[in-house]
Amino acid sequence: MALTNDQLAELRTQLESERTRIQGNVNDLTEELGTSATDTTEEHGLESHMADQGTDTFLRGRDLALEEHERALLEEIDAAIERLDGDSFGICEVDGTPISFERLQALPWARTHAEHAPA
Repeated sequence: MALTNDQLAELRTQLESERTRIQGNVNDLTEELGTSATDTTEEHGLESHMADQGTDTFLRGRDLALEEHERALLEEIDAAIERLDGDSFGICEVDGTPISFERLQALPWARTHAEHAPA
């Protein structure tokens, strides 16, 4: 069943809202990661303990992974908006049938039916 204009408008709003939120996360992470490792490991000109440096290294690695994930999600959202502007939004890339509105409400950048989604 084809999506109605109201459903498409709802999904576009959801995608644009999510895009704004994710872009804010990426900007925050990029800004946080822009701080040099020296700035984060030194306090008042004194060297930090090795355990503190290990924690800082772990946290920077975690933040890099989060930034990478958010950027990938941003790419999926942008691709969904492109499909929405074209004629392939809401069509399963595996079997070519319409994706349910309920699935798209839950995951508006979905490319496939849930049963075809990668694990």
